[in-house]
Amino acid sequence: MERVILTPREMILQEVHTLDSQILNAYKEGINSYKGRAFNSLNIFQDRKRDLAESNCFAPLKLRELFPQGTRLATMADLGRATEINPGFLREFYSDTGLVLRTAGDSYKENDFLAKDLARQLKKRKITLDSPKVIYFDALDLRQDLNLVYGLAYNLNEKATFGVNIIDAPELMNDMKFKTMKEKTGIPLMDNKGNRNFYTRQDGLSRFSISGGSNVNSDYGGLAYSYINGRVVVVSGEGTSQK
Repeated sequence: MERVILTPREMILQEVHTLDSQILNAYKEGINSYKGRAFNSLNIFQDRKRDLAESNCFAPLKLRELFPQGTRLATMADLGRATEINPGFLREFYSDTGLVLRTAGDSYKENDFLAKDLARQLKKRKITLDSPKVIYFDALDLRQDLNLVYGLAYNLNEKATFGVNIIDAPELMNDMKFKTMKEKTGIPLMDNKGNRNFYTRQDGLSRFSISGGSNVNSDYGGLAYSYINGRVVVVSGEGTSQK
């Protein structure tokens, strides 16, 4: 018996990858208009053996302005799939994908205004905080406000869509073990026999990140903090369509 498996002619094969440092000079030029605390929150990236090193929850939003068409910041769903295919991916690094908002206000005072401001914007779109919400970077833009701790705040943009890049996530109320994530949303699926850990907190605004290619974190509120083992991960589909 002979068989031929047909694939769509215009199927796009996406690649998930970290960024190299070639983009660094253009990025540094792009943040020169920012001042004070805002500049400090954005001026984090370094060249680390030709890799673009470090990450926080502000700088990737400015960095994406330099991406070619067809390239975007990765979501947790992308990283979940990538680490299932290749468990070694990001094993030595962490990467931020967005925010988790739990309450309209934060006991961590540095984030209190941002939590209230995002809750107000969600309410305006008839999105409540009856359960935690994951807000991926794709739904956010930055605005400069030098009166704030970080010098920056977030605006929900025209791409912000509930169920697409704003995700209802009641599962993220408690720490848990997991093995896999939901394919479309990137929310970890609780599994007491799983070998991966999810960490959370009970209120306010936190990062939504992956660390060591394994654990998912939403328990850290230091939105501007960056470290040398941070990496910006993107998804690219350019030049990979099958014809």
